[in-house]
Amino acid sequence: MQLDRTEIVIRARSVLELLDLSLQVLKRHVGAIAITSAILGVPLLLLDSLAVSWMLSEDALLAAERLEFPLSAMRWRHSTHLILLFAMQFPLISLPTSVYLGNRIFYEPMPLTKLLRRLRPIAFRCLLVLGVMRLGLVGLLMELLVDRATAFDFGVEFWLVFVVGATSVLFRASWPFAPEILGLELCPLLAGRGELKYADRSRGLHRFLFSENLARFAGAAFFSVLLFSTLVGAQMFLIGASTGLWQWNYWFDYVGLPLTMWVVGLFMAVFRFLSYLDSRIRLEGWEVELRLKAEAVRLSNSSKIATESKTKLTSILHTDPALYLISPDAMPQEQVS
Repeated sequence: MQLDRTEIVIRARSVLELLDLSLQVLKRHVGAIAITSAILGVPLLLLDSLAVSWMLSEDALLAAERLEFPLSAMRWRHSTHLILLFAMQFPLISLPTSVYLGNRIFYEPMPLTKLLRRLRPIAFRCLLVLGVMRLGLVGLLMELLVDRATAFDFGVEFWLVFVVGATSVLFRASWPFAPEILGLELCPLLAGRGELKYADRSRGLHRFLFSENLARFAGAAFFSVLLFSTLVGAQMFLIGASTGLWQWNYWFDYVGLPLTMWVVGLFMAVFRFLSYLDSRIRLEGWEVELRLKAEAVRLSNSSKIATESKTKLTSILHTDPALYLISPDAMPQEQVS
């Protein structure tokens, strides 16, 4: 790995530059990014769909019959829950993508088997932080408690949407780099001697850029909504042009909406990773650190090569007595090297 040879130029960027670069990186590596996000994305999306599929059943329609537009209310309820669950689980889903991009930026190959081996030792801490402490999997468990006989379960859905969901969004906006800290820096939850634990690293990386992170999140959220609306509008046009019914149908509920969320999630995963790099550049001078480490590696390799060459030459001189007239210590350093 050559630390000063990167696919992305390491320098500070504005929010608009990060958004533009996110699209370029996503375009170049869309296949690998989609595959890595599918490692956890496909199982969790299937679980989410199973958990809220009852909201499209006849029983759910009967429960909403007192409303003015029961069918629309039923579909909006289903879509809201599915989007909320995906948004809460997104840091966990995008963890393999961050690990892949962190190696790909240095042209380091990261096949799927190597990626899985990299994720296995940190699986527990990632589930604990991203699934429990960051509420990623809490929403999926709360779905099991929703009363299916009512159009809106105030006792569960209110807390799920307005309390747990809002808290989860706040975590992602203010302290967004938990996947990178766990997956790339490999910070443990409980640090041993000479180790930096996750809580300390998160505090040091986030506290000085709190307002900057909020501004980035607002910008990314705005463009994500535009992208989401564009994809949904394109699907509505295709559905209307092919069926003559200009409204969403069950295909959009079960296929179109999950795919749309996934595409937007890929964009957000790349943007968050690039924002992580930008934060390290602003706070730690990471581009200078990479250059110094690269020069240190080169000097170490040059010294090692010179030592090996001198050792080999000394061995040759001791082997052939005719060459004793020449002393290796008297030879110019360029020749020894």
